[in-house]
Amino acid sequence: MKNEAAKSPGKLTIERFAAAESCGFGNYAREMWMKTRYHFNTLPLLVLLGAGAAADAQVQPQIAQRYFEEATKLCERDASRLWGVSLCGPMVIGDPSTGTRATSQAEPEGQPPRFPGGADGPVIWGGLRWFYFPLYMLTSTDADARQQNMLHGLFHRIQPELAFMAGNTDGFNEHLDTLEGRVWMQLEWRALRRAVESSGSEQAQAIADALAFRRERRRLFPGAADNERREEIREGLASYTGVAAWANSPADAHRAAAAALAGGELQTSFVGNFEAASGPGYGVLLDDLLPGWRRQLRATSDLGDLLGSATNRPPTTDVAVAAARYDGAALRTTEEARDQVQQVRVAELRRRFVDGPVLTMPAVGSGTSDTTGSVGIPGAGTVFFRNFRLSAQWGRLNANNGVLRSADGSTLSVPVTGPLEGTTLQGDGWSANLNSGWVVRPAARPGSFTIVREN
Repeated sequence: MKNEAAKSPGKLTIERFAAAESCGFGNYAREMWMKTRYHFNTLPLLVLLGAGAAADAQVQPQIAQRYFEEATKLCERDASRLWGVSLCGPMVIGDPSTGTRATSQAEPEGQPPRFPGGADGPVIWGGLRWFYFPLYMLTSTDADARQQNMLHGLFHRIQPELAFMAGNTDGFNEHLDTLEGRVWMQLEWRALRRAVESSGSEQAQAIADALAFRRERRRLFPGAADNERREEIREGLASYTGVAAWANSPADAHRAAAAALAGGELQTSFVGNFEAASGPGYGVLLDDLLPGWRRQLRATSDLGDLLGSATNRPPTTDVAVAAARYDGAALRTTEEARDQVQQVRVAELRRRFVDGPVLTMPAVGSGTSDTTGSVGIPGAGTVFFRNFRLSAQWGRLNANNGVLRSADGSTLSVPVTGPLEGTTLQGDGWSANLNSGWVVRPAARPGSFTIVREN
């Protein structure tokens, strides 16, 4: 769902699902689900073709069949080992540009649900939880990454019944777009990678370093511990599951976790993405050092605390000395150069989205966003630039040139250049349609507007 290392860095991601109507469970937590298990002996396949579809973009039945069989074979091999619940379940592969789709079992009768389009995510169809995969997300990777992606999604399908989602709504981690946030996160990843790739005293030292870097980052940013923890439980566990259920051996899992940690540093933004690198690293180390940790896991757990409990060594005391073991000076130099450029960008975005005239609307709803190139504005929130979609009680928003999600996640804002009225609103790179009972009205700041309930 989110931008994990195994997936392409620019993938569309499920954007928090703060309402239940689209995916079946808002923030994966707002509904209780019946427990179901699926064992496929055969995989019937249905494909619906859209008129005028481009052949190279259509969902091809034979290819989809192979993908379904790959994922099913792996989840059946897992046999509920990881979570005590089968990962197997109904799947959909779709291509929104051509209107084609394939299903891993016969489609239910009646109207199909609205699929997430270019994003992956769970849907309720015929009273069952399915998981939807956009075609491009599967065809743009190699077989190993594709299989990990599909297992990642199948974990999200069962995640609510594992009780990991209670209270784990969005973790707002804008601090990871700052100089210090990025430095200490990357140092944590480097230490985790060394731990994953080593054993004995070297591994113990690397774990102590990783936990020290984690503690230092959270010391610098009050609130970071809970915000990061929530994302690691919600998304990091899915990335770990993709690796752990895919791997043929512990060595395979270690290699994949190390690759995810290395890939984390290649992302342009860590906000909304960091847990895809962290989750597999912590998970495979816990598999080594704390057998049965998954049975201890709760929605309120912190993966770092669990790993710390599995070692007899406290976090490293001198973080400056520890940082030198991971080329910390060169990393900081690189990040300082990035930060200088970033500050110019942040100032321009602050003028556009914070100080200038904007349309503000409630953020509660369901939808998708592309996290590629997102930028945090300290104290204001994060700007997402591509393929932002929201369906909410008040209406719908489509934005492709920037939308600011407030730091507390309660509102969205887009810039305006003139008066707004009626139920169809447009601006530079965005459009909004209001539902009955909602209106646009002038806001307190001159030139700004807000969407509110009609009196």
